Amino acid sequence: MSEYREKRTIAEESRPIVETQYESVVHERRGMSGVAVGALVVAAIAAAIVITMLVFNSQQKNTDQEMADRARIAAAQQTPASQQAPIIVNVPPSSSQPAAAPITAPAPSLSAPTATAPSSVDVELDITSKLLDDQDLRSYSVDVKVSGGIATLSGRVPYEDLKARAETLTRTVKGVRSVVNNIDVRS
Repeated sequence: MSEYREKRTIAEESRPIVETQYESVVHERRGMSGVAVGALVVAAIAAAIVITMLVFNSQQKNTDQEMADRARIAAAQQTPASQQAPIIVNVPPSSSQPAAAPITAPAPSLSAPTATAPSSVDVELDITSKLLDDQDLRSYSVDVKVSGGIATLSGRVPYEDLKARAETLTRTVKGVRSVVNNIDVRS
């Protein structure tokens, strides 16, 4: 704070005394008050919370959509009861020997899993699910295509170890015979 005051008195014999006085000039710099700084901090924290909630909500919607797609595909792939394999009855040819009881093959059960290989769509869903379950990989977009047991990965990750982890997780999925890893590593 600076202040300037001047008082001058002039005295001459022939003239009257003249007195001049200047008012003080005050220059004061003001910074932000503590309340303003506190309000900015609270606003920044609130914005961070809102952004975090939006990100989690988006991830939850994606996970829910993926689960709904998976359930829809699984329901479409189930064989209805009317399309079950027929029961085969072997009747021995008639002969002079007493007739034996007919032999029947057991009917296939809907609850028993079949020994067939999983479809490419199932394998893609399993790989995508594993990649989304991984804490570090879920933040990056990795596309998965499966054809004939060969899984092709594409997308972009910032580190080489994430690329290797995506390939390792893909190899653990049943139905994957080999992996083509076309993921780009860029920061």
